[in-house]
This record gives sequence, structure tokens and C-alpha cells, in this order.
Amino acid sequence: MQLFGFGYLGPFGHFLHLMLEKMFKGKKDTAAVAKKVAVEQLTASPWNNLVFMIYYGMVIDGRPWMQVKTKLKKEYPAMQFTSWTFWPVVGWVNHQYVPLQFRVIFHSLSAVVWGIFLNLRAKSMALTKG
Repeated sequence: MQLFGFGYLGPFGHFLHLMLEKMFKGKKDTAAVAKKVAVEQLTASPWNNLVFMIYYGMVIDGRPWMQVKTKLKKEYPAMQFTSWTFWPVVGWVNHQYVPLQFRVIFHSLSAVVWGIFLNLRAKSMALTKG
């Protein structure tokens, strides 16, 4: 998981925030922040969730591609819709109040909370099935 964070998510987040600042010329008014959040949620969020599920399935769980693909088809839409209940709020706070140089760190700390939520949800689902 650390490899995924340091090797992929950290650099991706760094360059994403730089790109968004360039696109919106550093503006922090309500309209600009809403557009930043929309761009982030409609592009980076689906992509990152997809990459994460593939990485987790193949590297962490050691599953073959066909099993990962089946799991993606079954669980990806629900995961993405659930993420849209949490990450837009994080994005809004991040773009509105957090200085550029701290945005990846804030995002990473929020990801810890998100990870705890996902793990508790998965455990709860496993307990209800078992």
C-alpha cells in the first residue's frame, strides 16, 4: 500500500493540483473551486479508484486478472458512487482553504479516513454474509 501511495498517488496528486492551479489561474472564488472539484471528481477520482482496485486485487491480494476484472465489474460502480459522497467535500476544503504545497498531504490524511471507512465497510459486509 505504501508503494502505491508513494509511487503513484503522491506524484499523481502533486501534478494534478499543479495542473488545476494552472487551469484556473490560482483562483479560489466559489465558481473556480466548484470547477476544480468537478474536474477532479469526473477525471481523477474514477481513474484513481480503477487503478487502486486493479493494484489491490493483483498486487495485494495476488489474484489473477480475470478475477480482478470480475470484481471490478461487480464492485467498481458502487465504490465510485460511494466515493462521490466523501471526496467532493474533501476536494472543496482542499481547494478552498489548504495552501497548494499542503494539498497532497491533506488529501493523503483524508485517504487514511477513507481507507478506514472502506475496511470497516468490507468487514461489516463480510460479517453479514457469514
